Amino acid sequence: MSTRNEARGRQQVDAEQLRGWLVARAARYVRMDAADVDCDLALSQYGMDSVSAVAIAVDLEDTFGVVLDVDTLWKYPTVNQVVEMLLSLRPGVRDQREELR
Repeated sequence: MSTRNEARGRQQVDAEQLRGWLVARAARYVRMDAADVDCDLALSQYGMDSVSAVAIAVDLEDTFGVVLDVDTLWKYPTVNQVVEMLLSLRPGVRDQREELR
């Protein structure tokens, strides 16, 4: 996983902003109201499939400059787990695919 925030001029976000963004995005892909998303429930419980998970990973890269491995949302299946993982990243962290080998 790598970050490109500096290169893209992205602002740092806090946990609540990131959580809100992820909830809204996930709700959009599974066609449900964001208020009904439990951040501690696996997104697959709402019908998130691999296509939607990859789409969210691409959206995260486009929005926040974070490059994720394609199976990240299966390794971190809840919104809160994804948020914790993303906030643990530091600038200059190697690509996630290298770290997990």
